[in-house]
Amino acid sequence: MNASPEGEASEEPPVTNASPPPAERPAPPPAAEPVALSDAEVYPNAKRLASEIAQKLTTYEAGDDLEEVVAVATNAEGAALETLLDAAGPLLHRGAWSRGEVVYPQLGGARPDRVSVMVLVQQTVGTATGTRIQHRTLDVRLRLAGDQWVFDALPSAGGDPPEDAAPLTAEAEAVLNDERIELPDSARWDILAGGTSPDLLRLMSRIAERTPYAVLTLSTGHPFEVFGTDRQSNHTKGRAVDIYRVGERDVIDDRSDSSTSRDLVEWLFDDEAVTELGSPWALDGFGGRSFTDVVHADHLHVGVGPGGTPEERASP
Repeated sequence: MNASPEGEASEEPPVTNASPPPAERPAPPPAAEPVALSDAEVYPNAKRLASEIAQKLTTYEAGDDLEEVVAVATNAEGAALETLLDAAGPLLHRGAWSRGEVVYPQLGGARPDRVSVMVLVQQTVGTATGTRIQHRTLDVRLRLAGDQWVFDALPSAGGDPPEDAAPLTAEAEAVLNDERIELPDSARWDILAGGTSPDLLRLMSRIAERTPYAVLTLSTGHPFEVFGTDRQSNHTKGRAVDIYRVGERDVIDDRSDSSTSRDLVEWLFDDEAVTELGSPWALDGFGGRSFTDVVHADHLHVGVGPGGTPEERASP
């Protein structure tokens, strides 16, 4: 027996072999509303469908049949569904609930009959051990069937944390710890894996000194090749970043000649480290470092390293 602070005897608590009660899974929040697209959007029908698919793939209940979730989201069946289940694996958590909310859908490439839409999604997953949130960049491919966009493929579901993270360089630490740089987890994992060019990381830090900004993709979630070609993208070489928001405004809504986005493009154009600068503006005409097309109406593509020919730089 032990003495209490007042000097009175107290009983030892009884010893039992009972297990602690199982943790309760947190209750899921309501499903998110569909993403609200800007009136200025390019390819709005494709972006709307890709966003709907991404949200359906990341919104389900703890007891749902995940094969059915994927089938309903994509209309896939048979062998195509089996392939898609493997591709969507990082999004699917059996026995857990999930809520997906689209942050922004950005074009990853466009051809007359097909597009890549890189959909940045916030996925909240609830398990018996608690709730976790990840921001993933999905590469959702669509194709035209008649005059309607339909699902085609999911080359990337945003990746996973690297199993063997590389030792962090000073440049990597600076970007990862900079609160002025909004990074999806997909991009954080790219940096942790060690595949991002130090030149690009240094440039990203310099941009943050000028203005806060939001990244949609580095490598993971971006098409491996320049869309519609057989040339590897500088993104998947670790030499390019896509920025969809500058300061407080999305690039798609910040395209006036006096905008913050335009000011940043002009500043980047004067930086010799920048070899590719895709944006709503072409500052040096066709064939120069600064280029524009429909794909780059909604973001700034900033690349470092070998620049290539004008054709090689098209839609990087």
